[in-house]
Amino acid sequence: MQNIILTTPDELRAIVNEAIVSILPKPANSHPRIDTLTLNDALELLREHGYPTSKARIYKLTSAGTIPCKVYGNKLVFSRKAILEWAEHQTKPRHDTSSISTLSRSARRKFNT
Repeated sequence: MQNIILTTPDELRAIVNEAIVSILPKPANSHPRIDTLTLNDALELLREHGYPTSKARIYKLTSAGTIPCKVYGNKLVFSRKAILEWAEHQTKPRHDTSSISTLSRSARRKFNT
């Protein structure tokens, strides 16, 4: 004769759920990350990655055509990947010697005259 196991309905559900989860394949990525961002989402993304800016600056950059964006209806739409690449290209090394040497030459000229 086989052993009989006594259990509560909740314990039985947990056992069955555990068995099913262990058998079924796990989805690779059930929620793919959407690449498009609204203006507010783009501001938040830039802030999260260390590039704080304002709405006014974003509007100025879009009107000048220097920041990658598209227009959908009357709304600005940004690509997550493109805006992060753009922000990375806007940064300069901390010790950019070319601008320092230009500045020092300019100061020397003014001092010597």
